[in-house]
Amino acid sequence: MSHGMQSANAGPEQIQDSDLSISDQNEDYVTIPGLAGGAVGTKYDWNTSYAADEGLDGRIVSIPQGKVVGGSTKLNRMVFDRGARSDYDGWEALGNEGWNFETFLPYFKKNEKFTPPTPEIQAEYNIQVDLEYHGDEGYMQTTYSPFFWPTTKNIVQATEELGISINDQATGNAFGGYFCPHNLDPETVTRSSAEEAYYASAETRSNYHLLTGNVVSRILTEKCNDTETVKVTGVEFSTSANATRQQTKIKREAILAAGTLHTPQLLQVSGIGEASLLESINVKTVVDLPAVGHNLHDHISIAVVNILNTTILTNTLTTNTTFAAQAREQYDNERSGPLTSPTGDFLLFLPVQTYTNATQSILSQAVAGGSSASLPPNTPAEVARGYEAQFDSLNKKLEANDSAMLEIIWADGVVVLGLQHPYSRGSVKASSSSMFDAPVADVGFLRNEVDTALLREGVHFARRLAVAPSIASLNPFEVSPGSNVTAFADIDAFIRSTASTLYHPAGSCHRGKPSTMSVRFQAAVLADYGQADCGVLRT
Repeated sequence: MSHGMQSANAGPEQIQDSDLSISDQNEDYVTIPGLAGGAVGTKYDWNTSYAADEGLDGRIVSIPQGKVVGGSTKLNRMVFDRGARSDYDGWEALGNEGWNFETFLPYFKKNEKFTPPTPEIQAEYNIQVDLEYHGDEGYMQTTYSPFFWPTTKNIVQATEELGISINDQATGNAFGGYFCPHNLDPETVTRSSAEEAYYASAETRSNYHLLTGNVVSRILTEKCNDTETVKVTGVEFSTSANATRQQTKIKREAILAAGTLHTPQLLQVSGIGEASLLESINVKTVVDLPAVGHNLHDHISIAVVNILNTTILTNTLTTNTTFAAQAREQYDNERSGPLTSPTGDFLLFLPVQTYTNATQSILSQAVAGGSSASLPPNTPAEVARGYEAQFDSLNKKLEANDSAMLEIIWADGVVVLGLQHPYSRGSVKASSSSMFDAPVADVGFLRNEVDTALLREGVHFARRLAVAPSIASLNPFEVSPGSNVTAFADIDAFIRSTASTLYHPAGSCHRGKPSTMSVRFQAAVLADYGQADCGVLRT
């Protein structure tokens, strides 16, 4: 619902019609930065999962989705960074005119109320910030943590020792290493979510209404006179599967922002999607749009785990009750100390050629397999054609030095490796005609073996990182997969048995003309309808 909050907030500034946002509704594990992520699996989470994944040896992976005003901005780890300039420009190269870094930058800045790092943190870590790329009048509070865990210095120094540049991600140079701001209010030192940013600033408006405890069950449509265009006229909603359905009409436009998994499901149960799927769930086809629900992908991740010889680690908050109590007292009384950091204060985003010398062999593997190796069986022909352009773009990224393929999250010896541009694709399909039944989300992790190869090379890099002098000084001892796991086949087996998600599903509602997967808000066959969530994006 985070994108919905933003869209609903923006609309009433310009029009006098009523806006209706529909969602569900703060605890320490939501508001305190050092407890970020604690709301996952609670009542604030839809508690959904991907379908059993063949690429993960049949395992089922959960995928948190915010079930609260503010959506997943209440659940996430508060990382507030931008992608690389080349990634945004790549959207325009796929045919989406005006979708590039320079045109997005004013909106990035408009969203943000940025506060530079504290003088102490800035001096200690020599953090370089270009204020020209930040906003200071937006709704979302952003800043750097006022506390960095001690081993942050080790990973920063190791980055320099490996010859990797440290950049300012806000400028569009989101590759190499960088210090990461967070959606963090510097005054209260609490999470700044879409609720505080957009709902709180709009709730007093007479034309803004928020309805909680309800689920949109269907989008209402009607045919326009003598044309193929279908007009969105309203939405149907209710509190449960068996409750009475209620309706509200729209005057101007409906903005759909139910997230990457629920947006395609809602379209499908409303008769907008692949006709054969709609028939199988007993839904009358309103618009036959085969691409709806296809192209789902997510950032797959693995973790190389090392034990370190040091006393102050992030997990000390959970293993040492005395330390935890002192940290809580420090936070409550002074708004300082370990609980002011959600971690992730320094990240690495590495182009392929930065972390491996196997670029050409991986590119050859990708080309030999072709685009079809990424797609699930029975992918509609028009969807497959649309993916070919993405496939070509991914191949170019393999050789690019300005686009990161691998994210490195260092957490006291745990090296999380996140694939940023996966080849593998899946789908989201409604399991029935009811929004109260979870959709079948087959993300297709590791469907294309190129993804496995890219992660395998990430394991090799994690081991090189461990012998950089500033990390080696901590005497790391690898316990997973274990330093004895060196053969490609054994590393691949480790990847399949442990890989999970970085919680960034995207791409399930690429829309435009019915025969393409172009990313456009205004579908050629839908009037008075827009979409504002990650379903329209590709990573």
